[in-house]
This record gives sequence, C-alpha cells and structure tokens, in this order.
Amino acid sequence: MSPRRVPASLLLGALALVTLAYLHGCGGGDGDRPPESPATSAMTQLTRGLTRSLTKLGMVETGTVLVMNAGSDLSPNATATPDTSAGAPPNTFIYGGTYDGNNDGSDETTVGLHVTFYEDPSDLFNGFSGGQGGGTVDIDILSLMHVYHGDLAFSLGMSEHTVSGSGTFADPVSRTTTTMTVSPSAPLKVRLADGTADRRPNACAHSLDGAMQLRVVGSEGTLASDWHFARESTSVAVTGASFTKPSGESTPIPDTSLELGCAGNRNSINDWAGHFRIRWACLPRETGEFTTTITVKNPTTVSMVDEDDTAIDSYDASLIGTSPRAIRGYFIDGPVGARYREDFNWTLNIDGNGFSQSSRYVYIEGSQQGLGGICVARATRIP
Repeated sequence: MSPRRVPASLLLGALALVTLAYLHGCGGGDGDRPPESPATSAMTQLTRGLTRSLTKLGMVETGTVLVMNAGSDLSPNATATPDTSAGAPPNTFIYGGTYDGNNDGSDETTVGLHVTFYEDPSDLFNGFSGGQGGGTVDIDILSLMHVYHGDLAFSLGMSEHTVSGSGTFADPVSRTTTTMTVSPSAPLKVRLADGTADRRPNACAHSLDGAMQLRVVGSEGTLASDWHFARESTSVAVTGASFTKPSGESTPIPDTSLELGCAGNRNSINDWAGHFRIRWACLPRETGEFTTTITVKNPTTVSMVDEDDTAIDSYDASLIGTSPRAIRGYFIDGPVGARYREDFNWTLNIDGNGFSQSSRYVYIEGSQQGLGGICVARATRIP
C-alpha cells in the first residue's frame, strides 16, 4: 500500500463530539411510525440518531486532520497561524477558516481552534507525539441555516484522545435541539477499536470510555439521559433518563443497556467490494491520494490491491466486531531499513459509496524506529 510517501486517526474527539449531533444525528426522526408513548418515541429516535452519528466518527476525524493540514488541496479554505503572542508555548497554532466536513463538495464547517503540539507538527522525522487545545466549531447548511455550535477542549495522543465540553445541534426538520455535554472533570476517552479487552467496539469502529449527557428538546417535551461507555464493553448503559412534557408531567425511563453497532443501508461484507479513490492526510503534516481495489476474501475478511501493486502486495482487513461495516487491518511498507507498520480502521459510509479511515503508523526499523504518526482518509467509490 502507498497512502503516503516513505518519510513519514487522530480522533480529535472535539470534532467527533460535534458531529455526534450534526451528521444526521440525534434529534430528528426517520419517517418510521413512532411508538404510542412520547417518552419511548423520543428515546428510540435518540438511539437511532446516536448510532448514525457514532458510525461517522471516522469522517469527523478525517475532517479534523484536514484542518490541521490547512491550505492543502484537501482543505484549501482552512488556515493555520503560528501563535507568536507573549507566553504562547512553542508549536502552538491558531486554526480558522472553513472546510468540507461531510465530503459533499461544499464547506459547511467553521472552526476557531487553538492547539499546542508537543513537537513540530510538520517534522516528519521526529513523528507525532500529541497535543492539546480547544476552541469553537460552527456548522451552517445550505449556506443559510446555522445548525451547530460547540465549545470544546481536547487532548491528542497516538493511542488515546480525550474531549470535554458541550455542543448544541438544532435540527431544521424536526425542530428539535440536542445538547451534548461531557464534563471537563471526566473527559470522554476515544480509541480505535481493535477487539482486545480494553478496546471493544462500542461506537462502530471506535472504543469510547466515559459518560455524556444528552438533552433533546422538542415540541412534545424534553428528553434527558446519561450515556455511559466503557472501553471493555460493546454496550452502552443509559441511566437517569426522563421525558418531561410541556405541562411539566415527567415520565421516568427505566435504565437499559444497548449495543449501538454501526448504521447502514445494508449489512453485508459484500458492500466493501469495488474500486475506490482514497485521499489521505496525516500528522506530521502531509497529504496525498491513491486508488485501491477491494475484493471479498471470506465472510469476515476483505483484501486490497493498491494502484501499481500486484496480488503479491495485497493486504487484508477483517471485522472488528459483529458489524461488517467496520473493519481493521494493517500493512507494512517502505524500503528495507526504513519500513513502517500502519494499522487502520475503516468504516463504510452509511450509503455504501465510500468509507473513512483512521490509522496509526510506527516505524519498525531504522533511525526512526518507534516513531510515527496518525493518518486519516476519505474513500470514494469509482468505476
């Protein structure tokens, strides 16, 4: 595989938190007949919305890394300015401008982030060692409707990221507003799921650990609930839920445990088969693109051959959990003496017309052994 040049994810949970509400998320219905109880109906819609949103965490991570590759072909309208103010730590940048967060061809997301990296984010030799920051994110759709605002704080690492803060999404269809809050004293921890004991897939291709509070306000009432994720479990516990009508009448909702899985129009490993154009970005900063052909190897595994490669260069990816829409694999690339291993998670888009990637690479030999970085990608199905 050749997704980046040899000298050389990030689930920046902050923007992941944004899109939990934003990407066809938490407040609106899907046209199904609602249950008789308004409380049950509200909880059902919230669960469906959250499942769809968590399925798109890979897309959010991709957008985040694109912002931090500001000015590249993948994010031409994003800006990065070194913070030279008095007292600013080294390697601190102010990110602004707009970018295309959902890959539909138009910029809908405006960012104002302040990020301090522990090393120079453009230093390919010394690799990525993390960072921390915060800021605001705003989303407008059709260039007319302001639908989201979030105030967030986060930390970044090769193996784990954290996020706290709050964001509110106003659904222009259902007329509901959804507010998600994560306490700064107990930030949500985000990892790529790999199926091991402390990285169970409880958010499609990701493993979350921590609690979030969700509050949905609509014309029929207000739904409040606490959602508890544990990285050693594939299920999420929902506690303290209640539905309050405009009259003030409140209905408690029993505590429950759910497996959210992955959202999608279909649910087959065969949906992965096809030819894809993949555009990627990394930290330390670099970008590029390539094409790959995916074939189904067996009911749990797919195989890839990248452009200019042959079958002998193929590599595999297998289901992370029970859903065929989230897969994980790795490849080894680079010249002898400077090879690296890249482990990746891929999440099939809900419509099946592409997928998102989050990955980590680490050099396994040579002067950069043990160093590496994080990469993301957007894949689009092509003829």
